[in-house]
Amino acid sequence: MQGKTLMLHDKITMSTVGESDYKRFCNCIQNEGIEKIDVSGVTEADSACVALLIAAKRLAHSQKFMLHITGVPSGLITLMALYGVEESLQ
Repeated sequence: MQGKTLMLHDKITMSTVGESDYKRFCNCIQNEGIEKIDVSGVTEADSACVALLIAAKRLAHSQKFMLHITGVPSGLITLMALYGVEESLQ
């Protein structure tokens, strides 16, 4: 974390994200005052990364705060478009 920015990096895939990681991520979004998620450091992403970002946006919406996602790599944008969620994650 850098201030109120959560920096995601490396591989965020089904093989690297477990249930405990998911819970820790959601807890961080809910309790740490995160305003932005920067995914520019993500080197490989699949549906697990998309699921984390959707969960973060839902948590922010339910708690009525703005959450921005920045630095989205082109491959992740394509994946989000395939799932039809690219606009909801902006």
